[in-house]
Amino acid sequence: MKASWRVTQVAFLLLSVALGTASPAVADAGVFTGNGQNLRQITSKTIQLVTIDVAIILGRGPFLFDGTVAGMDQAEYKCTFVLRNLSDREEDVQVGFPVDSEFAQEYRRDSAKGSKRWVLDYGFIARDEKMTYNVEFVRRKPRSGPGEFGTVFVWNMHFVPKESKSLSVQYRIPMSMGLVSTRKDESATGPRVQGLSQELLDIAQLESVGYITSTGSSWAGSVETATFTVITEPFERYLRQRGFADKLTTTMSPKEAARFNSSFPVHYPWWFRQITPAGWQRVDGGIEWHYKDFKPSDPIEVRYYMTQLPQLPEEVDAFVDGFLQDLEPDESVANELFSLRQILLATYGKEPEDKAAKEFASEQLWYAPQKDFSMALLSEAQQAVLKKIDARIEALKKAK
Repeated sequence: MKASWRVTQVAFLLLSVALGTASPAVADAGVFTGNGQNLRQITSKTIQLVTIDVAIILGRGPFLFDGTVAGMDQAEYKCTFVLRNLSDREEDVQVGFPVDSEFAQEYRRDSAKGSKRWVLDYGFIARDEKMTYNVEFVRRKPRSGPGEFGTVFVWNMHFVPKESKSLSVQYRIPMSMGLVSTRKDESATGPRVQGLSQELLDIAQLESVGYITSTGSSWAGSVETATFTVITEPFERYLRQRGFADKLTTTMSPKEAARFNSSFPVHYPWWFRQITPAGWQRVDGGIEWHYKDFKPSDPIEVRYYMTQLPQLPEEVDAFVDGFLQDLEPDESVANELFSLRQILLATYGKEPEDKAAKEFASEQLWYAPQKDFSMALLSEAQQAVLKKIDARIEALKKAK
């Protein structure tokens, strides 16, 4: 197997913002004290977070998707919190709302003008039935530990005795993205089998969106009800049409386009998603978690992995050519393509019969074999992809 990391040749053409597994950390409203570098999360003994209702709407950015900030997909958040003063006296509280995306993590001292720019860039609004709050953006050095967020939107709220307020928070941020491995354990160093060890088979463009709930634990008592809804269906329809990028190569020079196509031969690949935590249900347009007597803890996260495995028959040849060019001369090409066929079947739900393919598939995040798998249930496109692979295998056998 040739030692190569082909995607790094053109990675920054696609991902000029960030490479890696950076995850968005957008959180429930929490109780904070201090300011600037002294800002920290605390616990209120008098103000209860009664209910949480969060809707996250996934969608495309304002420009064609090309991996830059301007072209990145976005998530819009619409949050409603009911807060209640449990005491018989007036209470003042500083509310903090961490939004730690990779675009705001670079540490530097912000001027007041810079703070307002971030509020405007995120479209961040906090208001209740009577007023819209003056929100400030605070950037601080990230530290480890609960409540130690790098970037926080903060504002002050005043409660009269026993008062309840319905707090509405809205904002939008680019979805986090990067190039990642689809292996369950990226650090695994065990032996990999010949051609199945190449990056083309387990590299993916990751787009993810999240919501941290743990900051909701800083309020008095427990949350009576919490609902988190992610509207996914319109975004996923767009993702199928968009492919790996929106006509990205049309903006490149011929040389750049050739390098890009060599490293990413499949433009409309198979993709999969992972959703955490468990316990979500399908609802109209997306998915939802609903809790009673909620103890804020586990973050909400939806991750989309766009692989380089073909889902269209017309892209099989480019994919196979990319696979074959990294094989060593002494490797059995027909056998490697047979294993490759087994991998594609595994993404459809079939447990591989080939030992090498089964070993590879079992390491993958997407692997979920179906006990009732049937070849008869494959779609026309899936059957056509397999026929293309079969044709390449037969052609290689005849060429010997």
